[in-house]
Amino acid sequence: MRRPAATHDGRIPKIVRIGTDVGFRITGGGLWMPEAGPLAALRRDIDRKPHRIKAVLSDAGMRKEFLGGIGKDEKKAVDAFAGLNSGNALKTKPKGYEADHPNIELLKLKNFTVGRKLPDEEVVGPQGLQRIADIVSCMVPFITYLNNVVMPDDPSSGSDDEDEDAEEAEGAISDAEGGNETGGDSD
Repeated sequence: MRRPAATHDGRIPKIVRIGTDVGFRITGGGLWMPEAGPLAALRRDIDRKPHRIKAVLSDAGMRKEFLGGIGKDEKKAVDAFAGLNSGNALKTKPKGYEADHPNIELLKLKNFTVGRKLPDEEVVGPQGLQRIADIVSCMVPFITYLNNVVMPDDPSSGSDDEDEDAEEAEGAISDAEGGNETGGDSD
């Protein structure tokens, strides 16, 4: 995935990419090599409210489509996501964080992306558009999480209330699952 361009006011736009490769279609999204400010915001959120990203990564649709179909296990989901984004991750801890931080693998990341290669037979034909729509719908909680962290609608209205933040993360997942057959909690 290419690095997204910032908008005129420096905000990172919502990112979903659908591209092609020889014999494959690629569907994915996220933040590729974000600037220092958005990366710091992501790390701060992971440090202070790790339940938010973990809830998104543990979502059934996310696990099924992007994390190898792993079972409902938060640690495996985090490990799978960190592994997918480890290509240019920091080798050591980021500044300001301890090496033994419980979420150090997420804090080391410089990319926060998910993607899926689909063979032509899955996307060519009458069911192709629906298949892509199903996959994109599994990304909605992830993209929503990223957008809420790096470009909140009203940064001054943010709350440190853990319960409210947990409800927001769960709400993003519930909203995404509304019309999504793969977003349920089935394994």
